[in-house]
Amino acid sequence: MDGWETRRKRISGHDFCIIKLECPSVIYGFECDTSFFTGNFTPCVSIQAARLSPSEENLIPPRKGVRGQAASAEDMKKVERINSQKWTTLVAKTRLGAGYSDTCHNYMGVENREIWTHVRLNYFPDGGVARLRIFGRVEKSIQEILSKRPDQTGFIDLLAMKNGGYCIGLSDAHYGHPRNLILEGKTRNLSDGWETARKLQRPETLAEDDNGNLDLYGFEWAAFRLGVPGSVYRVDVDTATFKGNYPYACKVEGCFVNQNDDEEIQGNIAGIGAGFDQCENSPWRSLLNMTMLEPDKNHTFDGSSLQKIGPISHIRVTIFPDGGLAKLRIWGVPSLLWES
Repeated sequence: MDGWETRRKRISGHDFCIIKLECPSVIYGFECDTSFFTGNFTPCVSIQAARLSPSEENLIPPRKGVRGQAASAEDMKKVERINSQKWTTLVAKTRLGAGYSDTCHNYMGVENREIWTHVRLNYFPDGGVARLRIFGRVEKSIQEILSKRPDQTGFIDLLAMKNGGYCIGLSDAHYGHPRNLILEGKTRNLSDGWETARKLQRPETLAEDDNGNLDLYGFEWAAFRLGVPGSVYRVDVDTATFKGNYPYACKVEGCFVNQNDDEEIQGNIAGIGAGFDQCENSPWRSLLNMTMLEPDKNHTFDGSSLQKIGPISHIRVTIFPDGGLAKLRIWGVPSLLWES
């Protein structure tokens, strides 16, 4: 039981904790996972949220999370200054199930679409939860993105999850979801990337065409909304750790969608015209033409390798015929086309 478990309460009140999100985010739901907490799970929780300024955040006393120590009376008095008990309620009091496999996953949806920086998890009155998972998407302004140091070339990773990028559609995610492609850091193992199932319709014997290239028999794709629209100057397609299951080739496409139409139509454009040939009615334009890949290698494409298609708001990567990628980086300069 390596979650957060409080002592059995022998004083008035109830337990709570305040959690800072990694980035300002819109929250779509929570999961309180009580796995293995079968006789000591908290019976009821509620969840509140706030968007704090840096000065307000500094009012929260730091905690080291030392086992066996409760917050001091002094710390409790300090934290009262931010009135967290009056924060917006995203999840009203909700009963949790015990930590058995058929009752431990407690999901709670959220309808509020405001941006938050901190959440408060309330236990009623005490007990434990193994994991709190917060589902949503990062929401940053161009100013917030530009305030972070760009890479040595001066470009920003327009697609990075930390900058607000997220997946809007995919064809297959049997072994790993495409959202792994836009996480920070290097890939440690195959589970850190996006990997599809093997094509069941693959031929019994693979053949080559007249040019010595593999005669491809299928494809898989994943589409993303960029954190901020921009012009692309470099693309990194990384197959790190994918040695016997990397794709034979890939291509990358982009398109621009007006911000006002974004939520309504982005789910509809994800798979339009996916595949080998460019579809006449497709909004997607080729940024990187079909290119062969190598195993366990970061492939960098810039300059003449990329097509000049102007500012884009969405990206789609297609792999042939199947396999996996570790990371996808879209380096460029943010555009003000979405700024009001």
